[in-house]
Amino acid sequence: MTIWTRVSLSMLIFLQIATGWCQKQLTVEDIYGTSKFSTKTLNQVQWIPQTRVFTHYKNDKASDRLVIESVDAESGISSILISSDKISDLIKPRRENRFTLPNYHWAPDGQSILIPSAHDIVLVSMPDQKTKQLTDDPDEERDPAFSPDGKYLAYLKHWNLQILNLQTGDEIPLTTHGTGDLLIGRFDWVYEEEFHIRTGFSWSPDSRSIAFYELDTSREPEVPITDYLPLQNTVEYLKYTKAGNPNALVRIGVVSVQSKKTVWMDLGNQKDQYIPRIHWLPDGEHLVIQRLNRKQNRLDLLIADIRTGRSRVVITEEDKHGWVEFPEEFFFLEKQSRFIWLSERSNWNHAYLCDLNGRVIRPLTSGNWNVTEVLHLDEEDGWLYFRGTKTSPLERQLYRVSLDGGPVQRISDETGTHSVQFSDDGRYYLDVFSSIDTPPRTTLHQSDGQLVRLIEKGDIPALKDYELSTPEFFTIPTEAGFELNAFLMKPKDFDPTHKYPVLVYTYGCPGSQIVYNSWTRGQGDLWHQLMLQQGTLIFGLDNRGMDHMGNAFKNLAYRDLSKGLDDLITGAQYLKHLAFIDSTRIGIHGWSGGGWMTCLAMTKGAGYFKAGAAVAPMTDLRNYDTIWMERYMGLPDDNPKGYASSNVLDFAGSLEGSLLLIHGVVDDNVHFANTMQLVQTLQDSGKTFEMMAYPNKKHSIRGKSARIHLYKKMTDFFLKNL
Repeated sequence: MTIWTRVSLSMLIFLQIATGWCQKQLTVEDIYGTSKFSTKTLNQVQWIPQTRVFTHYKNDKASDRLVIESVDAESGISSILISSDKISDLIKPRRENRFTLPNYHWAPDGQSILIPSAHDIVLVSMPDQKTKQLTDDPDEERDPAFSPDGKYLAYLKHWNLQILNLQTGDEIPLTTHGTGDLLIGRFDWVYEEEFHIRTGFSWSPDSRSIAFYELDTSREPEVPITDYLPLQNTVEYLKYTKAGNPNALVRIGVVSVQSKKTVWMDLGNQKDQYIPRIHWLPDGEHLVIQRLNRKQNRLDLLIADIRTGRSRVVITEEDKHGWVEFPEEFFFLEKQSRFIWLSERSNWNHAYLCDLNGRVIRPLTSGNWNVTEVLHLDEEDGWLYFRGTKTSPLERQLYRVSLDGGPVQRISDETGTHSVQFSDDGRYYLDVFSSIDTPPRTTLHQSDGQLVRLIEKGDIPALKDYELSTPEFFTIPTEAGFELNAFLMKPKDFDPTHKYPVLVYTYGCPGSQIVYNSWTRGQGDLWHQLMLQQGTLIFGLDNRGMDHMGNAFKNLAYRDLSKGLDDLITGAQYLKHLAFIDSTRIGIHGWSGGGWMTCLAMTKGAGYFKAGAAVAPMTDLRNYDTIWMERYMGLPDDNPKGYASSNVLDFAGSLEGSLLLIHGVVDDNVHFANTMQLVQTLQDSGKTFEMMAYPNKKHSIRGKSARIHLYKKMTDFFLKNL
């Protein structure tokens, strides 16, 4: 070794120590090409009926098999119930559209497990593990569901609703009129995507009837989704109704298992409306129906007699200055003929105890915070368990409140985000907890919050070699008088005398929140950590219209979502006044709605942002679906000014700075046409930009190679242009 080599090595070691380079540098390949940064969590958790035992699916890589494992909540004893080396029909859960479909279902008596295997269904009895193939044909049995008494299995087949007698093995069609345009028990794209609902039928509690949706989609327009990879290109035509276009016509029927006759429920005279949820009353003779008008500013709760179809309205929620949210779950008190209703009538989402005439007996919660999810109703001991933002809008804590009224009790104790799943009897719950600096950890608790045991510690050993940064939360005042929740992330070796570029992360649309205390919004966002290591700060805020700051805050963006851009500009101005920010180097990026906001920031908000990367962006909001877009913007013909104010195409000629457009070519959510329309407009305006298309990739642009390529492209783009 020469003296110059020794000097060079010494200088390199000194530089590494001085600059913190002794810490490992994150790479896009490590983040998106390996699983070493993922956490171990339970998948497909189900509580065995009538027990205090939960089960979960896992991929046992060590033995190269799939297993369903049971865990006794009281003793902690775990055992493997089913493994793929013995029951070959056990397959991985598959993802379809926005849903991950379960790969096993417990029978109501907890003595057998149903396994959807390819297109057929297998029943495995416990504990002898004898298998019985229930169906054997090439046609799919979709969304299988046991009757509550365990005697029948219902599913969708040949476009219709069928049941299988589990004793005789007879398949019995309950409907026969379903077709590709007339959907029975299933939904079109927009219902699935925006109402978060997949299965369109439901057993009555007494197992005598099944309520089901019927959607006539014949008048819905179709859009082509083209795959350019085969030598002979293929085209799939998707029923997709854009803002202002005709929707499917919906009916609710109740069919008798014995007579096979269907009674149609009275949904009123208006046909152009939505039915986001149906629920059974415990008596099995009445159906609860949520009816939402097309403008989505009026929600009626109907109770219908299934024998006659006659219905009556018991509750109406209306918002003349915004939209109405619908409760996804219903909880009934069987002994008192009462139910829990969620409403934003006080400006915040709270729980009310109501009778079957819709009269409020008492509000159960109140205050300037939201009930975000009702989890369990303990009628015996008189408790309602729920998640909420009472402690902070940046957190999700577990609470309970007495049905007789009284103060809300907080059950979870760690600051951050808690996702909870109760046992059927409510005596235990699983809690997946994370925070900005704590990866998801799973624990088992008694209903009062007492810790029973640790289930999955959630450690990520690979991170021990990295120094991760933690967001700083704060608020930014606006000239309009309200405050914006925001975060700022700085590198570990932050130097307040240095001038840093900053990258703004945005989504900007209702129904979301990017400033909150969870792993994925903190240290767990490893690409942001990578950019921090490259010397770029990360910033984000929740603009008007976004969630969990009260209904009035959401409504500030009603009929003009582009008002959120004003708040992003307020954020940019805030950043420019910080001594350690290079005011000439502020960038922005986002996906989907965040891609739209990024494009709007680079055009309508030109001059504030030097570079922007927009993934799967909406460009002309009229391109998007009826339910989502009209909820916040109204119909295009009724609100031309609002749509024009939000249309990136109208401002494309004002583009300043560097813009990168990224899109999956077969995106069935935000169609590739959005980017193509913007490309044409930018070209016509003489504007230069960059673009990257991903063939045969949908909205999420999944796949190891695609994700690596995408994030390397974004990394290089910002390092070059910011």
